[in-house]
Amino acid sequence: MDKLPVEYEQYLEGKDEFHIDTIMPVFRESMAERKFGVHIRGLGGHSEQAFVDEAVPFGKVKITVV
Repeated sequence: MDKLPVEYEQYLEGKDEFHIDTIMPVFRESMAERKFGVHIRGLGGHSEQAFVDEAVPFGKVKITVV
């Protein structure tokens, strides 16, 4: 797999293994298409939802706390 964009790597820093395993499929989907970035929303930890978002540029992470 190609190297992750800097913002993806920065987002993953300090996260536990479970959290990384949960988010990585979405990062991989974004990497495969190379069109859109990732939107992560929720309260953090196990209450987060991540998805590839057409409104976010590739390689960027948008975080929304709800």
